[in-house]
Amino acid sequence: MYTGPRDEDPDERDAALLREEREREERSARRDRGSRVVVAWVMAAALALLSYDSGGAAIDARQDGRPWRYPACVSAICLLGLVWLVVRMVRRRRRTRVSHRGPD
Repeated sequence: MYTGPRDEDPDERDAALLREEREREERSARRDRGSRVVVAWVMAAALALLSYDSGGAAIDARQDGRPWRYPACVSAICLLGLVWLVVRMVRRRRRTRVSHRGPD
């Protein structure tokens, strides 16, 4: 099967196929961005909840004289993960922000 350049000029059918492919890729990219946003928010909520719950368990264990370092470490790790996720989301948003004001 020959896949090199064509001998004839591209016609309107080829242009329409290329346009449809470009539109399909744009829809896919938009859907992927939306999925990433939803996953990031769910992860942020889960990390915040786990950090809060583990922090409370560590405080309760410390007051009762039980081992408390493990829940405190889990809480700290979840808090660091949450901070990392928020920083990453903010950087991504700044990088993809588009100005709609137009030329000055």
